[in-house]
Amino acid sequence: MSKVFVTRNWHPNAVKLLSEYFSVKVWDQPAIPTSEQIINSAQECFAIITEFDDKITSDIIKSIPSLKVISNRAVGYENIDLTAAKSNNIKIGNTPGILVETCADFTMGLMLDLARNITFSNRNVLDGKWISFDQTPYLGTDVYQKRLAIVGLGQIATSVARRAVNGFNMNVSYWSRTRKTQIESELNLNYVDDINELVQNCDYLSIHCALTEDTYRIIDKEQFDLMQDVKLINTSRGPTINQNELINAINNGNINSAALDVTDPEPPNHKSEIVKHPKILITPHLGSGSQETFNKMAIMAAKNIINVYQNKNMISEVVIE
Repeated sequence: MSKVFVTRNWHPNAVKLLSEYFSVKVWDQPAIPTSEQIINSAQECFAIITEFDDKITSDIIKSIPSLKVISNRAVGYENIDLTAAKSNNIKIGNTPGILVETCADFTMGLMLDLARNITFSNRNVLDGKWISFDQTPYLGTDVYQKRLAIVGLGQIATSVARRAVNGFNMNVSYWSRTRKTQIESELNLNYVDDINELVQNCDYLSIHCALTEDTYRIIDKEQFDLMQDVKLINTSRGPTINQNELINAINNGNINSAALDVTDPEPPNHKSEIVKHPKILITPHLGSGSQETFNKMAIMAAKNIINVYQNKNMISEVVIE
């Protein structure tokens, strides 16, 4: 019977589904498996289900000659050496689409949190600093009818824009490597072809682009210096912004506050300035983390493997150039 290795013990429903076709081995330790542990655990395996922080290197791929499928329970796949996978005829699966609305909900939650100082005020309650009815230390701003700038206009960003326009009557502008005229027309979005122009004309800035060589630190000192009291939300990947410059921009007043669901590195040192800063909210990569979506992504990752085993197309296969 063919074997499958699952790198976390988080997905009982997916394991149950896989067990109908395979002998399934699940990593059951609290710590993330090391490269050596993945190699040892996945020997003779047809496939593995990985998480986005499993670094699947060329050494791992070459050390598991039986491997035919890597099914990443994530949309991104930068954790996998695609060149090594292609040269060893390994198919790569991912799980897009399912998490779109969940991530959009979470993005709006972060925006509202920054706007109304929800986490900031709660910290003061926990610290015993709320001693009388005095709203003045916590006065925030509205979201309704404010200007939102979006970097990248994929599925998640489009759903954020739809919520912003239909729910909060926001004025939404966006930058994207590919202009989306149909979405512009549907939601009355304003396309801006220059990042610098985009960031200097907004109240809120939400980052949604994929991490590539072109988008690495797409928001850096030059862009921060152009902003004026902006509230920044990043639910894409940590390296799309320069975190050191973000701190400087907050201290200088260019950025009002920031909510980061992704960081660089991830997780950050819990004693670092970015974690301790009173104007920065960091969440542990929770954008897709609803119970329903978490389970659906794992099931999709399992079905990607089953489909290859049955000589069918994956639900979502990463095309390696």
